Amino acid sequence: MALPKLVIHTLRPYVILLSLGMIYLAYQQFKTSEQDADMQSLANLNTASSLVATQIEAASSKLFLLDNTTSLTQFNNTAKRILKHSPLYADVIHVNQETGQYRSVSLQSTDAERNADIIWTPLVKLSAKLAVSSLYEKKPGYWVFAVKYTPDSDNQIWLEFDLMHTTQSLRGLRTLNDGYVFVIDRHTERLIFHPDPSRIGSPSVSYHGGISALIDSGQQFGHYEYYYRDQFKITVFDTDNAFNWVFISGTDRSDILVSSYQFGLTAIFIASLLLISGSIAYLIRQLNQSLSTLNRQTDLAQFKHQFRHILDRFVSHQGVQFCLYDRDNNQFSTVDFHGNSRVVMCDTPLAQHFSPGVIDYQSKAHTDPLAKKLMIQARHYRLPLFSKDELIAVVYIQAMMPTYRTIVRMICDYSEVALANLLLHKKLLSKDVMTQLDNKHIMREAIDHNIDNQHVFFALIDIDRFKLINDNHGHKCGDKIILATAELMQTCFAKPKAISHARYGGDEFCVLFHANDENDAYDQCDLFRLLIEKHAYCYNGENIHYTISMGVTRVRDSQHITVGNADKAISQAKGLGRNQVVLNTF
Repeated sequence: MALPKLVIHTLRPYVILLSLGMIYLAYQQFKTSEQDADMQSLANLNTASSLVATQIEAASSKLFLLDNTTSLTQFNNTAKRILKHSPLYADVIHVNQETGQYRSVSLQSTDAERNADIIWTPLVKLSAKLAVSSLYEKKPGYWVFAVKYTPDSDNQIWLEFDLMHTTQSLRGLRTLNDGYVFVIDRHTERLIFHPDPSRIGSPSVSYHGGISALIDSGQQFGHYEYYYRDQFKITVFDTDNAFNWVFISGTDRSDILVSSYQFGLTAIFIASLLLISGSIAYLIRQLNQSLSTLNRQTDLAQFKHQFRHILDRFVSHQGVQFCLYDRDNNQFSTVDFHGNSRVVMCDTPLAQHFSPGVIDYQSKAHTDPLAKKLMIQARHYRLPLFSKDELIAVVYIQAMMPTYRTIVRMICDYSEVALANLLLHKKLLSKDVMTQLDNKHIMREAIDHNIDNQHVFFALIDIDRFKLINDNHGHKCGDKIILATAELMQTCFAKPKAISHARYGGDEFCVLFHANDENDAYDQCDLFRLLIEKHAYCYNGENIHYTISMGVTRVRDSQHITVGNADKAISQAKGLGRNQVVLNTF
């Protein structure tokens, strides 16, 4: 039996220390929680800054796309398609600087855009022709900011961000339980991002309460504590970014105290008896050190391994089951110690049955359908983990006798925050910026998860003579061909039959998909090849026809062998004259 577990079992018979020692331990726990809050705040600032930079970089590519349109009709159609397919954007504005005309693609009023108080910050790292605006009120209560592209001295194209949608991407970033991230526009000193959309555009109390003075004194990064709505707020701020914004992350001091309040109450109780358990010191230090490691895990396999290690040390149990929940597909899946996932069941009503913060200790007679599927045969704890109000995982701990609920609660709360941040960070790193397809790393993970599934096939796709397209028509045309190919691939290989679409690099794509057999896999790929062959992309008034070569293979043995087999097949397709689909049957 692990020593921490032994201490828990023998705690009450060995009460030997005075209440002053317990108060000291509560203070130490409070200081350690402060450090954990600071670490999480710093990590949230980095993630938020990366997310915003990615969104603005994606907006710049859409502005370049609009600039390449050759007619007013094509400009309007492209702009409307951008607005239709992305709720992040509010409007597209074309400005003729020579005539002073402002034109809204959505036919909205442009009075707000004519405001001379709008301040533009050049995005030099992206392009000398790009700039980001200060916050402005497009209509009463509706705040936006814009990324501007100035292709020449006579024209400007603005892509406005709808902050009611954009702010939602930061809601998953949490410090402990109550903390969050928000962003201030330094020009207007108003909130440009906030988890509560109704706060967008309002003055920031924390910024005016002292942070602005620190920044004006030349401090780009620092810590600040202030009082707001009967709570002491502890924050970290950072102004080192290209947008002239202030990123702020933090939480209430009471949120930090929540990790130590139970020890303070225990100290008061034991003080009346003049005794305290000295073993609390060892337990709290060990538990805190173990839980803090969850925030440093970089993938799900490591997270699960460390989570199981914590339970082994602090909770008496006969087994642990860790299940992730995919809300998009309503799937519960397990993760092994190599990071491979396996879908256990699909059950939307069951997912809706879980509630945030509710920890159940259940008997075999009250086992839910998921626990039955996992063959749980004993009394157990059921720990649902949430990111805000979204279920992300469920943990079952088989335990014949109940353990200390406080310890289970602490493990659940810390794990919930760490897992939510890990999943958000993983999501940010999983997409190709240009096409929004999966990247190579995510595709390889998907192959690993489907090894030796005889109904799953992998196809490599290469645009034939792509260099000639770039040489003859320019790289902007080549970029549009890449985007068009990505869109057609997602149309032809639609989910859920397709498992993953990815950009493998440059003009190479790949798709992992279900097929009945090798003939069916070949037919699906050849249908995509024919679709590309018949598709003509219009660029500068010229219809550009292009073809693709594909190499297809069944997923088997390992990701390296699978990709290698597909690569051999695509080489054969090119050798046969391109515009071919070759199936590797080895």
